[in-house]
Amino acid sequence: MADHRIGFLFLAAGASSRMRGSDKLLEKINGVPLIQRILNEALKLNFPVFVTVPANDTDRKVIISKTNAIAIEVQCPDLGMGHSIAQGLIEITKTTALSSLAICPSDLPGLKIQSLNKLISYFLKRPEMICRPVKNGHLLTGHPVIFPKRYFQQLKLIHGDKGANNIIQRNRKFLNNFDTDDDSYFKDLDTPEDFANWANYKS
Repeated sequence: MADHRIGFLFLAAGASSRMRGSDKLLEKINGVPLIQRILNEALKLNFPVFVTVPANDTDRKVIISKTNAIAIEVQCPDLGMGHSIAQGLIEITKTTALSSLAICPSDLPGLKIQSLNKLISYFLKRPEMICRPVKNGHLLTGHPVIFPKRYFQQLKLIHGDKGANNIIQRNRKFLNNFDTDDDSYFKDLDTPEDFANWANYKS
């Protein structure tokens, strides 16, 4: 579907509350800040890439500026992930026409272009449905989650910390699960121990 235009929205407006003083998105993986690493992978797809960021977070904005991703400033990030998604999509649709939007946290260190391509290819088989990665009999759900344009208005209205999960639950009959054993869709880094374990896992 050459005319189907997918965009990416990465969420980077949250606090690193479990990192005990450091910012996980600025922690380096193989010498590259985590957020820069995942943005660069998505940009290889040549789709529009957006990222939410706290309006007052200069450090994150400096790193994002080193990529071609478009930063969307969130004035009240404490209002939760749902608020960041809604604000991000409101800003995106002011300037960019998309057929669907892939929403993803910014702390998945293993997510590479190959995994993104596999998910997109699966989504495009049924582009009218929400698509998400799952494993272990659907007990574990991952990211990105791809939403067709028909859900954009609902996404603009969400709030709180549950993100888009309520929309997924309300539309389960329109959910196309991508069964996979690829850990890159599921493994995020939230604590110093997570980063240490990731380093050991990759060594």
